[in-house]
Amino acid sequence: MYVTYWYGPPEKFLNSKVYEDVKNAGFTLAGPMASGGVTVETNLRFLDICAEQGMKACIYDSRVDEAMKLHRENDKAWRERIRSVTEDYRHHPALYSYYVLDEPTAHLFGMLADIVAAFKEYDPEHPAYINLLPNYATIEQIGTPTYYDYVKDFIEKVKPAFVSYDHYHFLEVSADSVQGQEADIEETDDERENAIRRSAMINIDRPGFFENLEIVRELAEAHNIPFMVIVLLIQHGPYRNLTEAELRFEAFQSLAYGADMLSYFTYWTVIEPGSWWNWRNGCISCDGTEKLQHYYDVSKVNRDVHAYAEYLDGRKLVKVTHVGKINDKVEYFTGNICSESPVQLTIGEFEGGYTVIANKDISGKAVFRADIARGAARLDTESGEFRELPDGEIVLEAGDMALIRRL
Repeated sequence: MYVTYWYGPPEKFLNSKVYEDVKNAGFTLAGPMASGGVTVETNLRFLDICAEQGMKACIYDSRVDEAMKLHRENDKAWRERIRSVTEDYRHHPALYSYYVLDEPTAHLFGMLADIVAAFKEYDPEHPAYINLLPNYATIEQIGTPTYYDYVKDFIEKVKPAFVSYDHYHFLEVSADSVQGQEADIEETDDERENAIRRSAMINIDRPGFFENLEIVRELAEAHNIPFMVIVLLIQHGPYRNLTEAELRFEAFQSLAYGADMLSYFTYWTVIEPGSWWNWRNGCISCDGTEKLQHYYDVSKVNRDVHAYAEYLDGRKLVKVTHVGKINDKVEYFTGNICSESPVQLTIGEFEGGYTVIANKDISGKAVFRADIARGAARLDTESGEFRELPDGEIVLEAGDMALIRRL
């Protein structure tokens, strides 16, 4: 399973030690550098270092931006820009993908279809990467009647190698301060930026996290392509400083839904002094001198993600259900769960007799007995061994998960 991030180490930190730290935190796919890596020489050095560390990389090259600009101007020279990008990187063993665009409106899907097709023509081995908006984006932002249409149109028109989207669930603004009135934001000259800020400030622990998973999972499965979830890591704007339990929630709920790739926003602490977003508490301090608490939290979460992925990679998700009511539109589990106090669980059933049971409670453990776990075995991520559960009792720490295998 590829685990990656957005906003990586800036170019001046492009060295083996910095990327050894990236690898040791459990990342297997390096995201583009924070400074963009606009020169071919810098990108090739980036790829070399990733190869040394046994990682793959997604690269950003400004010629892709030029190609999209030329395409909008009906200048056929856009194809040469894409061809030249692939010629420079496609033979490098560390290359995984080419970054194209973040959070496009549906009005851009025609152009993006041409860009993706050109990448496939010139380099069929490495995908073009586009990340979609979340389901709390406005109709004006997505450009379609519904979010379902937005994802469906993207898959059918653009024909990506995989679907990627971001969804940031945990906020710290007062719900009373934004419900029923216009969100209080610092206005800019960029209306798209203003719309992003307004849609970010909706309410505490916004609903829709699971509906977003439901829609993307359904459509990705229908078109037989993988999907990636980008989850919150860095504190910024209305988003709070996450606990390890909240990071576990994001990662393991995504696994329960069969996500093929996981990405964190962001690894490096973004440097924007005085920004409305007020970035802080990434994995690494903005000056690169310190590993912050999230580095250690994510390292532990990623270790467990990879332990589970060893058994889940390539397995089809058969069914996903929920225990405990939530606001999102989901299917509820009809099997037998016994507990002394209410539990909130997500249950993902995979082919081959594997089941993920993930705790949605981010503040307390879940203790319960489940018929689906009786006589089965649970993976111990420390030892890598499955241990039998004769009476089906499971204890899950806040935000944690269990991987169960039928014996």
